[in-house]
Amino acid sequence: MKRILLLILSALSFLQVNAQGQFTVEVPNVVATGERFRLVFTATDLPHEGFNPPKIDGFLVLAGPTTSTMNRMEYINGRRTQSRSISYTYILEAITTGKYTIGEASVVSDDVTYRTQPMTVEVIQRTSATTRPEQEESTTATTEVSDKDVFLRLTINKRKVVKGEPLTATLRLYTRVNVAGAEDIRFPTFNGFWSQEVYAPQQIEWQRENVEGEIYQVATLRSYVLLPQQTGEIRIDPSEIVCVIQVRNTRRAQSLLDEFFDTYQTVRKRVIAPAVTVRVSDLPAGAPPSFSGAVGKFSLRTEMSKDSIRSHDAVSMFVTITGEGNINLLEVPRVQFPPDFEVYDARITDNSRSAGGTFSGSKIFEYPVIPRSHGEFTIEPVVFSYYDIEAGHYKTLRSSPLTIKVGRSPETLGPGVPFTLGTHRRSVESLAQDVRYIYVAMPSWRTKGKYFTGSVFYFILLSGIFAVTGGLYLLLEKRRVRRSDVIRVRNSKANKVARTRLKKAGMLLKQQLFEGYYEELHRALWGYIADKLALSQADCSREKVTEMLTGRDVDEDLIKDYTGLIESCEFARYAPDPGQMEKERIFEKAVTAISKMEQALK
Repeated sequence: MKRILLLILSALSFLQVNAQGQFTVEVPNVVATGERFRLVFTATDLPHEGFNPPKIDGFLVLAGPTTSTMNRMEYINGRRTQSRSISYTYILEAITTGKYTIGEASVVSDDVTYRTQPMTVEVIQRTSATTRPEQEESTTATTEVSDKDVFLRLTINKRKVVKGEPLTATLRLYTRVNVAGAEDIRFPTFNGFWSQEVYAPQQIEWQRENVEGEIYQVATLRSYVLLPQQTGEIRIDPSEIVCVIQVRNTRRAQSLLDEFFDTYQTVRKRVIAPAVTVRVSDLPAGAPPSFSGAVGKFSLRTEMSKDSIRSHDAVSMFVTITGEGNINLLEVPRVQFPPDFEVYDARITDNSRSAGGTFSGSKIFEYPVIPRSHGEFTIEPVVFSYYDIEAGHYKTLRSSPLTIKVGRSPETLGPGVPFTLGTHRRSVESLAQDVRYIYVAMPSWRTKGKYFTGSVFYFILLSGIFAVTGGLYLLLEKRRVRRSDVIRVRNSKANKVARTRLKKAGMLLKQQLFEGYYEELHRALWGYIADKLALSQADCSREKVTEMLTGRDVDEDLIKDYTGLIESCEFARYAPDPGQMEKERIFEKAVTAISKMEQALK
């Protein structure tokens, strides 16, 4: 038994290694003439002896293939996993412009040949923008980052669609500078579309692309599949992001040691993806009666869970719609059942998925029914219509009629008494006096006792209730109107919110949590002035605040002090430690500035 178990475990581990084994290639998509780059082939969990190199044309091979091995071991929830990778690396240099194909490479592992796909590398002419920073001879690197150095784009694969036709929107960041991080990200909102996010990476992956003859590092931030729900020109609002960029301050080298003293400065730049307009046309006239908004290409199938049952037993009819388009928004098809069938609400199983810029898969509609009488019944064909985008007209699908045989049920209410429709819902009860005869004599009315209803105290109490209700209504209405004034509420709560944040900043300062201290102080200054001036997050800039405060006749020195404090808090987290006294001084200046601003804006 032990030997058998060992053989089974060995076979399982062998299968697991082969299942996880892969042979990959890594090479940049775009390079510049004269640029040196790496071509790496990696065999993971593929034990092999030889490597069949690829055919390399159009590039100068400076070195390679050099072999390196990496062993990796992980412990996850007490379970150990290990992998072994062997890499073959070439150092290539681009010579002339054009597009060149690097052939496939292969390795043989356990009599199985693993090959890589041929890769195409584009070589463009080197320009000043593609020159590496360490090769430039400049006295001082500028800290200004232009709109061509980093920008944001929202691309749409279709600009003209019909209502309900799927399209893809992709948000990409292009840069040729060192982007160290991102802040204040505002992703696009798709008003007028039904949208689903199909790609949202946890970690940004950069790839090279040729943009108008320049090499950019490109990262895909989000990808969406959209379904237009209205016609006309629909505008997708701009999206924006604040990029944290590290700029190298270089100076002319006077000795060999000077190049070791270069410093980096952090610059923040807000980039905005322009708005995009999509023209959505209405579907053509002449839609069949069975059309309910399906757009794409579909097929229809119907079936019964059983061909024959007894009366009062449950059976299900399945309607399956398969295809691609707006399948996730399909409505329940109408099915005409015989009158003797008790029909329940349909259950929907959505097996659709987003792939290739559209939705594809299947949607299953299950109709539970209970026949209440015996016999042979025919369910009418299901009719489903959709608009075919490629053909440009409506198409109607019609299923075959379904026949079901219903036998007699053994359930009866007594000897010779059949089970009739409706008696299954509740038991029949004998009330003994369920029939009452009409009373034809004139009734005699007489007063018996006193009632609270109709008395004086009753009307006084009723009037008091109405008065209290009216007063509460007016009070709540006044309170609702006061709270609906967002600007007034923000203005009134600005000082209170600022004091709370300043108190928290003071506690962080005493605890020597300086990064959190500067962040909370920065939020207190920005939050107070934004609430006082009723600014949205997109409009919060020092230029806008200065303009509005000047328009309100606020002292210029106070404006400079306030904006200067904001700038100090923004850069203090990245500057050297100024000391405890300087931190306390900034805190006191912030409290004083907010107090003076409160007096000036009353």
